[in-house]
Amino acid sequence: MLGQLKLDGTGRGGVRREELYGLGVLRAWADPEGWWGERRLRKAGRLLRRGGAVRVLAPAQFERWDLLEQAGLVPLDPCPFLRAQGAPLALGCLERQGAAPDRATVALVGGRVDRDMVRTAAELCPKVRRLVIAAPRGGDELAKWLRQEFGVPILPREAPGEVAVCFGPGEEKREEPALSLYGPKPELGGLQLRAPGLSEEDQTHLPLLAALWEGGKLGKEGLKIT
Repeated sequence: MLGQLKLDGTGRGGVRREELYGLGVLRAWADPEGWWGERRLRKAGRLLRRGGAVRVLAPAQFERWDLLEQAGLVPLDPCPFLRAQGAPLALGCLERQGAAPDRATVALVGGRVDRDMVRTAAELCPKVRRLVIAAPRGGDELAKWLRQEFGVPILPREAPGEVAVCFGPGEEKREEPALSLYGPKPELGGLQLRAPGLSEEDQTHLPLLAALWEGGKLGKEGLKIT
C-alpha cells in the first residue's frame, strides 16, 4: 500500500483509503506547525505504517523524513521512473543544446550494464549518430550487440559526447553535460519532466509521477520534457 501525507489538519489526525489520479493510497493528515507539530507527524507516520504503508508520498517541500523513518516509512524513489525515461531525457538535453540527434553522440555511463542502459541504448540507436558505452562490466558485450543489431558506431568509452546519461557512477570524469539517474538526488541537467494532465501543483512532483507511472496511470504520452 502506498501512503500519502497531507500537511494540514483537515483529516483530524486519521487515515483514509482514497484515490489519487486513479491510484489507491492510504492518506494521512498532519499539521506540522506549532508546538505539537512533530508529535502530529510521528502519529501520522505510525498510522500509515499500521495501515500497511511503507513508501510514502509527501509534498515537495516536506523535509522531516527523519520523523517518518522512525515509523519504518521511506520516500518513494523516482529513479526507476527516471531511468525509464533515459532516451527522451537525452534527446531533450540535445534539443536544449541545439544539437541535432542524427549528428550527435550520447554516452551511457555506469559501473555495469543493466536493463535500463540496454533499453535506453536500443531507443537511442535509431535516432542518434553514435553512442559511447562507458560501463566496465558488460559494456563491450553491449557495444558488440548494438553494432550487430543497429549498425550504429559505438565509440571507445573515453570518447566525448554531447550528453552523458549516467545510470551509476562512472570510472572516469566526463566533461559533457550529464543526466544522473541514480542516487538520492538525481540530476536532470536543468530539464524538467511534467505531466500536463495533473493539477498544476502536481505536474512536476517526481515521486508522484513515479508512483503513477509504476501503477500504470501515467504513460510516456502523458509526459512532457521542458
